[in-house]
Amino acid sequence: MKKKALVVGSFVSKSVSPIIFNYWFEKHNIDANYDFREIEEKNFNEEINNILNDKEIIGFNVTIPFKELIKNKLSSFDEHSKEIGAVNCVSRHGKSWVGKNTDWVGFCRTIKQSISEQSKKTAVVLGYGGAAKAIVYSLKKSGFKKIKIYNRTKRKIKKFNVGEQITTIDFQDISKEIKDANIVINTIPVNILQETLAQNDINEIFACDIVYNPKTTNFLNHFKKEKHIYGISMLVHQAAPCFEEWFGVKPIVDEGLWRLLDRKIKQ
Repeated sequence: MKKKALVVGSFVSKSVSPIIFNYWFEKHNIDANYDFREIEEKNFNEEINNILNDKEIIGFNVTIPFKELIKNKLSSFDEHSKEIGAVNCVSRHGKSWVGKNTDWVGFCRTIKQSISEQSKKTAVVLGYGGAAKAIVYSLKKSGFKKIKIYNRTKRKIKKFNVGEQITTIDFQDISKEIKDANIVINTIPVNILQETLAQNDINEIFACDIVYNPKTTNFLNHFKKEKHIYGISMLVHQAAPCFEEWFGVKPIVDEGLWRLLDRKIKQ
């Protein structure tokens, strides 16, 4: 029986995850299939139950807006998922379904090449959904001294150990806080810097947008190109441990994959 895996979410019909997995299937000579399943929020329970009952599916990725909701459907999840409060990787273990979070690993690997140990002082995170929670966790694990979070609803953040290391910021202070940071990470679909920040104020700050298509977003355009950290990197590096979990092979992240993805997404 051919092994099957999926990416599940509300807006996944244009996801490049199948391209990544199919590249690795061919590279490692694995006979398997990876596809997408687009689900409306109102149909979440019914559709997820159908997936969980499909004997051919060995695992699936979870994206917006189900990374927190999926926890209720699982037998267990790893310590990182518990700490983060979100799951993006679900695997079949016998008759049980088990959750992991690999988003935080993907982000760690993404910033590793750009951010030196000396620069791990202050990070600003815009938004606080499932992906942002993994990024905050990753920043803590990476050794950032201060993590400042903007979210429209502050009470969501207060559940996540707000204190000396993690603080909240107000909308009117975003511009000032970014200027004083080493890196800013955008996890919000809209560009909230549009009217708050002049481009020449923030030349030396690293900027990451988890949106990967287009590769260079309106948010990233506020920053120098050599300071851009692209969302497609996080997507690839979070996918790699999922692939290894499901298919037993550590996939190769090589130049061929990056070139393929560059052809598939807007620059």
